[in-house]
Amino acid sequence: MAKKRRRKKESLRALDVIIYLLLAALLIGTCFAVGLVISAYRDLPDLSNLEPTASATSILYDGNGEVWTELRSGEYRIPISIKEMPDHVLKSVLAAEDHRFYSHMGFDIRAIARAFYQNITDASGLQGGSTITQQLAKIAFLEPERTLKRKVQDVMVATLLERKYTKNEILEMYVNQIPFGRGAYGIEAAARAYFNKSASELEVDEAAFLAGIIRAPSYYGSKSNLDEGINRRNTVLNQMAEYGYLSQDEAEAYKSKPLNIIDYSPMVVTEGGHFLDYVLEYLLSRYPSDLVYGGGLRIYTTYDPLAQKAAEDAIKEVLDPVFPYSEEEPSIECAAVVMDVRTGHLLAIVGGRKHEGMLGWNRATDAKRQPGSAFKPIAVYVPALEAGMGPYTVIDDSPVTWVDPVTKESFTPRNYSGNFQGPVTMRTAVVQSLNVVACKVQDMVGIQRSLETAEALGITSLVKTPIEGGRSDYTRSLALGGLTYGVSPLDMAVAFGTIANQGIRVEPIAVLRVEDMDGNVLEENVSKKKVVISEESAYLMTSMLRDAITVSGGTGGNAYFGKPAAGKTGTTSDWKDAWFCGYTPSKVGVVWMGYDQEKTMAQWKITGGTYPARMWNRMMRKISEETPAEDFVKPESVISIQVCKRSGLLPSVYCPQGDIITELAAKGKQPNSLCDYHKGERHEPDDAAD
Repeated sequence: MAKKRRRKKESLRALDVIIYLLLAALLIGTCFAVGLVISAYRDLPDLSNLEPTASATSILYDGNGEVWTELRSGEYRIPISIKEMPDHVLKSVLAAEDHRFYSHMGFDIRAIARAFYQNITDASGLQGGSTITQQLAKIAFLEPERTLKRKVQDVMVATLLERKYTKNEILEMYVNQIPFGRGAYGIEAAARAYFNKSASELEVDEAAFLAGIIRAPSYYGSKSNLDEGINRRNTVLNQMAEYGYLSQDEAEAYKSKPLNIIDYSPMVVTEGGHFLDYVLEYLLSRYPSDLVYGGGLRIYTTYDPLAQKAAEDAIKEVLDPVFPYSEEEPSIECAAVVMDVRTGHLLAIVGGRKHEGMLGWNRATDAKRQPGSAFKPIAVYVPALEAGMGPYTVIDDSPVTWVDPVTKESFTPRNYSGNFQGPVTMRTAVVQSLNVVACKVQDMVGIQRSLETAEALGITSLVKTPIEGGRSDYTRSLALGGLTYGVSPLDMAVAFGTIANQGIRVEPIAVLRVEDMDGNVLEENVSKKKVVISEESAYLMTSMLRDAITVSGGTGGNAYFGKPAAGKTGTTSDWKDAWFCGYTPSKVGVVWMGYDQEKTMAQWKITGGTYPARMWNRMMRKISEETPAEDFVKPESVISIQVCKRSGLLPSVYCPQGDIITELAAKGKQPNSLCDYHKGERHEPDDAAD
């Protein structure tokens, strides 16, 4: 009996110990839990502003409104509205990550309990039980840790998010920020990175694949692990069927479809790299770099893919077979610009034979090179036309020397051929690019007028007042394109474009409109226009430049491609630079060729009429293929007259019929005196006997 009582007491004592231990464990657990909650709360980030922020990829559109390229700041993000996401895309994400999303309050007790059980029975590491809201809290606000404290913080932030936002707002933020691998964040970027399409174009099986890789993008999203990625996709399709998002038959049909995942390339620019550089320089001069690269801007440009390809292909096709490009030693370089003469829209920019990294050296816009004879229309003949001369004006092509009265330095121009032709019309001088005549015409109009006209036409690099060493462009060599700093192909395009556009200079633009990610317009651009020369002078210059490429003996014959066009060659005396600058009624194109080191090309006798003219021909021919031929419009104020080609004056009875030519003149500026060259024997018209 006594033994029974002792056993009973011992049993009660043991029970008391167990109860005390349980109470102690409960107390300790409670204290631990309270401490964990307090610690988690104390270490929460500042949640005063619950707006999750993330960088977003800026998108550039071409002149047709199509996506051209993207600017990324390390992360590829393209936010879109939930309204733009197909229903099956959203359902695939819900099936894969949180099918009770619309019924819980930010955290899922069942999922947490399952994860807790797995965590205490599996030594491999903490398991997830996070809802979509918790995942958003984690990626938007919290540091990437796998601890219990962090799990508590997930729940806290998720609860706050659920209080502030609707379910659809939370889902939209989540689907726009979750990482998918390949540097893509958000469903739109992922759709482009894996399938080269917009999220709105995703098929069900593609959406299921993307939803499936959220759990482990680097594993399931790798092409080397494609079988695992397909298995994961199939699991998501099964879950979609299980949760009623589609039938099992539909799921099986989608499982059998092959996945056409594109090869991953981190390259952002695929074409038009030099054009992009020009756009970036403009944007970075106006906006912070983090906004340009990661602000989700929508940038609408004037970029023309067809024109760009035509320019790049022309350079490759003409130069590569003869002058192969070399990375090891200096190669002959090239640059090209194409612009719409009426709008100022830049259509193509080629800054070199290779695009050597973002914001690199752009020979089309940054380089200043000597233009040679290509500068004659700008600095000599347009000023002369404005001063009242005409294509009929006769100048004596004969030796001449000027001596500077101060420095006593002499200037003796020579023609490329080394010969002289005597009296010639301005038209002949333009067509044959006679240097002596150009210098004499400039002497007649004055260097000051030449400088002012060149600047008005669009040349921005002129030195009008002496700089260090007394250098300036106020020199006689201006007539032949001998400049202090040189000129860029872009400036030459603007100047020749002004002539093509009937004397109206249009400032070049590459960016039409910039919008922020919410669609607010930050800037909208229209080219500034200004009448700088008369339409009569512009047309007369065009008429002479047309002959330069169509008339036998013209220096630009290689540029002729069968449609109305005008242009001028340019070659420097040391063979270091070769140009062709030309235009159609709607577009101007400029091609430059030479070494970066100003090394001579004398051994190949490269002039503007050789390779540059051929490149221009191919480029403009291709660009003009899709448009009907358009001719230059002659102003009513330009009239046809007859003159004697020996004097440039009205024919007299002494002028032989062979010397009487039909020319163009600006009405009111035509010659009104008779030829004083022919004297003596009277010449009757050929039909006088009739």
